[in-house]
Amino acid sequence: MPAPITRSLAEFASGLTFEDLPGTAVEAVITGFTDSVAVMYSGMAFPISRIALETIGTRGLGTESRLLLGAERASSIDAALVNSATLGAGVFDDVAFAGCHTSVILLPALFAEADALGLGGRDVIRAYAAGYEAWARLSERDPDAYSSKGWHATAAFGPVAGAIAVANLRRFDAAQTARAIGIAAAMSGGITRSFDFEIGPFQVARASAAAVHAARLAQAGLTAAEDALEFAGRGLLSALSPRGQVDLDRPIDDLGRAWRLETVGIHVKQHPVGNMMQRALDGILDLVRGHDVTPEQVVRIEALISEAQMEVHRKSPSTSGGHLVPSHSIAVALAAALIDRRMTYDHLTEVFHGRDDVRAVMDRVEIVPDPAIPADTTPNLGFSGGIRLHLRDGRVLEAPSVPFARGHWTRRLTADDAWRKFSTCTEGQLSLRAARILFDQLQSLDGLDAIRDLNPPD
Repeated sequence: MPAPITRSLAEFASGLTFEDLPGTAVEAVITGFTDSVAVMYSGMAFPISRIALETIGTRGLGTESRLLLGAERASSIDAALVNSATLGAGVFDDVAFAGCHTSVILLPALFAEADALGLGGRDVIRAYAAGYEAWARLSERDPDAYSSKGWHATAAFGPVAGAIAVANLRRFDAAQTARAIGIAAAMSGGITRSFDFEIGPFQVARASAAAVHAARLAQAGLTAAEDALEFAGRGLLSALSPRGQVDLDRPIDDLGRAWRLETVGIHVKQHPVGNMMQRALDGILDLVRGHDVTPEQVVRIEALISEAQMEVHRKSPSTSGGHLVPSHSIAVALAAALIDRRMTYDHLTEVFHGRDDVRAVMDRVEIVPDPAIPADTTPNLGFSGGIRLHLRDGRVLEAPSVPFARGHWTRRLTADDAWRKFSTCTEGQLSLRAARILFDQLQSLDGLDAIRDLNPPD
């Protein structure tokens, strides 16, 4: 008989208080919130943000929640949708476990509801922790990567994790929370083929909005299965399982005792590209800057990858979809690093990757599987960070394979690094003074009385 997974998560979320959270867990949530708000501002320049704004039904009519922390408002459900689509637009948002992007789901839903309800920083931190810890336990139950079946795990599990977070925010009891989980399970979806198109971040945004909607439907009394996650053969976990090996029997018995926010944490990206390329960019930038390498000196660039991860890479829709996806192209990323010694949003445009000199460097990039590199234990780690630059004079410069990129929870960014990313992402949207005020507010989120007080003076 399956373990009572839905009930266990509902009981945990309904009983969780801010005082239960370890300090490191609070730090992780604040890290995610600070970085996500910055990335949301940078996402305003992308077409999907405008499209989402133009197509919601309550823009200017709803009074519940702010759109993009600005003056305009909409319903809480629509605000979660727009804010999540904007946050995910530029592939710069943080990552947690199993390649899942927790903040792009949880932050927009929680900020929208906290705005509507007048709740504060401790409330959203507690609720984020409830959603994150529940999501982590669900992600650990299947040995196979969901992407191998075509599921986009962030969009597929986002409604459930988000509904659990919103249920905690609204202080639902266990029965209400279980109903919200059952409703959210019916809203699951998202496919990896979408990665190549703007619908990719939109399907994630729909998951964030679904989280708010599911909680509200549960509060209104809509019924749903109380075992929607674990019901054998017909529940969400079985339906999503790539090879049917999901563990439905093991009870969840460590919630509140072991905190994935402490051990796994939040991984912040330094570069606006897919997570699988973060380490490789670190490696080539170390070589280029440390040895003052110019593009003219380089005849070949080898990006090292484990043999196991090479198989994942070959099946990726972003590498086999038939057209260039700059944010997931290792050739574009390494060319930007070699030519300009940095990787920014500007390097993802055709203005950059369509240049003859850039194309020439891209043609020199070779992906090399290396049996000496162990298989990644966390999906989407991708390229190892090992880079070899073959120079015209016969020298070979090599950056070693590293377990984690800078910005990973085990290699956290300094406060100065976090501010540097924040100020860069908000440039053009906020003055430097306004950005600094907002950054400092977010860094002290646990002392903020109301989310509506996150109000940049510009």
